[in-house]
Amino acid sequence: MAPVLPLWLLATAVGAALASSVVGAAAARSPRLLAASFALLGAAALADLGAAAWALTAPEPARAVLGLGLPWLHWHLRLDPLAGFFLGVIGLVTAAVALFGPGYVRAYRHGPSSPAVLGVATGVFVAAMALVVLADDAFAFMIAWELMSVASYFLVAFEHHEPANRRAAFIYLLMAQLGGVLILLAFGILVAFGGGFAFDAMRTANLPPAWAWIAFLLGLAGFGMKAGVVPLHVWLPEAHPVAPSHVSALMSGVMLKVALYGLVRLVFDLLGAPDWGWGVVLLVTGGVTALYGVLYALMQHDLKRLLAYCSVENVGIIVIGLGLAAIFQGSGLPGLGVLGIVAALYHSLNHALFKSLLFLGAGAIHHRSHERDLERMGGLLRRMP
Repeated sequence: MAPVLPLWLLATAVGAALASSVVGAAAARSPRLLAASFALLGAAALADLGAAAWALTAPEPARAVLGLGLPWLHWHLRLDPLAGFFLGVIGLVTAAVALFGPGYVRAYRHGPSSPAVLGVATGVFVAAMALVVLADDAFAFMIAWELMSVASYFLVAFEHHEPANRRAAFIYLLMAQLGGVLILLAFGILVAFGGGFAFDAMRTANLPPAWAWIAFLLGLAGFGMKAGVVPLHVWLPEAHPVAPSHVSALMSGVMLKVALYGLVRLVFDLLGAPDWGWGVVLLVTGGVTALYGVLYALMQHDLKRLLAYCSVENVGIIVIGLGLAAIFQGSGLPGLGVLGIVAALYHSLNHALFKSLLFLGAGAIHHRSHERDLERMGGLLRRMP
């Protein structure tokens, strides 16, 4: 029997985020309701943190089966320590956004873009990210993944009266859908050999080495596209600068980590013991991504574009840790492999916190100065004491 407390917390987390989107929809007539929408996001964040604390200390995972989806294929949810860790990351960043958002979105009350779209899409986005890390079967995972992608597309395209925003949103949606197809193909291989859509069935799959490599490469490309791994990162420096700053904080601080969660779940859980060769691929990919990200960040004058390339760099650092973990585990050194995983997870938390706060800070500066060019930001100490 599944423990009752975490299930109530999870229901509260997802339900409060969805309620936030419902309240946000009413902001079309009463823009002041956006503040209530962010209050509900804060409640969802607290529930996420409570569920995460339970998962990291509980002796066994919590499970639930929802009567959604197809009649013969219900949604399976599972809260284990890995899902709990990333749920905690979601909660921390969402809490910061809930505090920052009400003051920031006042500027959109009388603009050309509807504040209702902002409220609805933000709530759905947060709920979908929580469902991704909780999903315990391929069907529920892909539904939540696509919901996350579509919601974030509307957030990137929020100020659609600007041509650059429409272009960035189109590139993002195109790559998000391509990545989703690659992830679906990786799951398809596991389903074919495991005999079921549930992750428990996939864990029992006996994949031939060639098929395991194909599933790994498909998963790396699919999840890496969403995470911003070079050369699949092209959407990231385009989408982050044009989205509202609290949305950029959620995308960079959380959504990229949700993509990395999917990669960790696939490589270190569903595919069984990792091959050391996978670690080499991850190590090289992460190294190239980190180097590329930092070099391009140094050349940027747009504050939010600089932060976007900085996210590419930090994703590369996290992937380096995952690569080292896979090499050590594949070479029969599980202790060192654990250190690699811990390092990758630690930097995931580290980056989620500092990058979300940097984007919120950039939003405060842009909100006051209406400027993103670093070369024109002199005198902020006097203008924003």
